[in-house]
Amino acid sequence: LVEGGIDFARRNGARLVEACPIDLSRDSRSIGLFVGSSGVFEKAGFERLVERKAGRPLMRLML
Repeated sequence: LVEGGIDFARRNGARLVEACPIDLSRDSRSIGLFVGSSGVFEKAGFERLVERKAGRPLMRLML
């Protein structure tokens, strides 16, 4: 899904994609995983910008 979102963003002229996933090293509950885990976004090339709150990093991929 992440790769599909990246492809869609590129095709439509986006310059960057941001995400606020869950860091599983801090929160292992699955209830909020609909936003994705930080590891999935890291594997797709996203960089951590800041930790907005515990276990919820803001991540960005420059296209």
